[in-house]
Amino acid sequence: MIEFWQMPFMIAFAITGIVVYFYLRYQHREKLELIKKGESIVPQDSLQQIKFRNLAKGIISISLALGIFSAHILETYTILEPVVSYISMILLSFGIGSLTFYTIIRNK
Repeated sequence: MIEFWQMPFMIAFAITGIVVYFYLRYQHREKLELIKKGESIVPQDSLQQIKFRNLAKGIISISLALGIFSAHILETYTILEPVVSYISMILLSFGIGSLTFYTIIRNK
C-alpha cells in the first residue's frame, strides 16, 4: 500500500519522466529535420559543449549525493520529518551545485 508521504515522490517522478520523454522526442525530430536539409547535426564547438555538459552533470550529481547524505543524517539525528529534510537538502545542494558550475564557467 502506498503511504501518504510517498505520493509527492511518485508524482514528481512521473512528471520528470514525461518531460524527459517530450524533450528527447523534440531533439530527435530536430535532428531529423537537420538531416533532411543536409546540414550537419554536430555543431562546430561540440567538444567544448560536451566538456561543459559533463562538468555540469558531475558537479550536480556530487552535490545531490551530498544533499541526500546530509538529509539522511538530518533525518537520523533530528526530529525533522523525512520529507522535509530530504526535499530541503536536495534542493539546497542542487542550488549550490548549480552556482558552483556557473562560477566555474564564468571564470573561463
